[in-house]
Amino acid sequence: MERELPIEDSEQDPNNERGATLVLASAVLVVLIGMAGFSVDLGWLYSQRTEATKAAESAALAGVVHMPNPTSQAWGPGAEGFDIARDIAERKGYEHGVDAVVTPLQVAGFPNRLRVDVTRDVGTFFMRVFGVDTVQIDSTATAEQTPPLKIGSDEPRLGGLADNFFVAINGTRRGKGSGDPYSTKCLGTAHNCTSLENTIEYRDPAYYYAIEVPPSEVGTSLAVQIFDGPHNNSNAITEEYSGVDGAFDLSFRLFKPDSTPAEPTDNSEVVCSDTFHYETNAAQLNQWDTLTGCPVLAELGIYVLEVDIKEQLPNPGPSGNNRPVSAFAIRALSGGNPDNDLAVFGLGSMSLWMPKPGTNPVFKIVKLEEFYAGTELILSLFDAGDLNGTAILQITGELSGTECEVRIRRANGTIKSNWGSDDGGANCLLNVSNKEYNNEWIDLRFDIPSTYTCSSDCWVFVDFAFASDPFERTTWTATINGLPVHLVP
Repeated sequence: MERELPIEDSEQDPNNERGATLVLASAVLVVLIGMAGFSVDLGWLYSQRTEATKAAESAALAGVVHMPNPTSQAWGPGAEGFDIARDIAERKGYEHGVDAVVTPLQVAGFPNRLRVDVTRDVGTFFMRVFGVDTVQIDSTATAEQTPPLKIGSDEPRLGGLADNFFVAINGTRRGKGSGDPYSTKCLGTAHNCTSLENTIEYRDPAYYYAIEVPPSEVGTSLAVQIFDGPHNNSNAITEEYSGVDGAFDLSFRLFKPDSTPAEPTDNSEVVCSDTFHYETNAAQLNQWDTLTGCPVLAELGIYVLEVDIKEQLPNPGPSGNNRPVSAFAIRALSGGNPDNDLAVFGLGSMSLWMPKPGTNPVFKIVKLEEFYAGTELILSLFDAGDLNGTAILQITGELSGTECEVRIRRANGTIKSNWGSDDGGANCLLNVSNKEYNNEWIDLRFDIPSTYTCSSDCWVFVDFAFASDPFERTTWTATINGLPVHLVP
């Protein structure tokens, strides 16, 4: 007997299918929620990392203004660069020891740099589900302060007969056209002005020079000396000329390094000083004199030497007694030895006098080190080539073969001719004739490529070729157009 088998439905139970879908959807939803939560946390952590980076950068940029740290101050709390870096980080919401760790660090081998490390534990949101309650955020920034340009020298002396020039300063009542734009109150070429005419450039004090102490000289005995500080108008051929007897005080004050090495005008602690006057005793002339208070224990950084010239009281009035050209030299001794690693140079400007007739000298004008790459250098020469005859002035050394733009400014600040090309040749070159630039500024502008590197000692030279015997009296400045304080990788 044949039995019929029951026919089963080939389709699955829809209730079972719905159950499987629900399980799968739940699993996918958990994954999606986890991914969404992770994305939220990732965005949150990224924003916190960005804020920490901003805090580190701000702290480094603010603190590096006070670098290098003076030798007398141990690095840590109490050092100005250290404290300011932490203070700025706190203002950005990262208070050391409370909700963050902020560590300002000196950079080995780079005393003008400051590194700041910022660390903070940041709470999470959805990642807590996976047992991750906090994530440590770390950020680091390093800032560099471009050191002052070295003008004229990086050796332990500046000026002297062996160098074919002397450092110089003019009296306050000598005409500006005599080659000094900063010390004189007179605006034109005539002497004996009775009031302040040179309102745009007269400075009191007139000049600042640097004595830089590198790490190798820290702790040694530092002394600064002046050659031929006393004035005598009878030795015009060798050292100085003009002026009336006893008409002025020539003063030198040496300030110890402070917490703002790029700003020479705010140093406050004088360690050595001296004032020189007119001197008739020949034994007091043409010799090195140590500033009173020296020697001192050398500290790392830049000692600022302030140079100023004053009228003696009572005021000499319209007779114009204070109109000398006083020339001198500067040197720094280490342990009494003039041969050392100290550097003497102009800060922002240098005023000089070439007293040797018949010379065609080549001078160091500025040390263009590699950290100035990508900036714009402007060299300014006041009253240059001021002679009866002709001369060729060109810029050589590290800028050999580099073209420049030239601008001429009058003593009153107005533009005589705006930026244009030089007089041709492979180098930056000017042909000068018959006091062509008397009482005027020559500005030379150079673009320094971002790929610039030094070939040897990084010096830029100014090369004079005179057709006649000069007694050149001039003043130079050098400036960098760019960010003096900036972040570095």
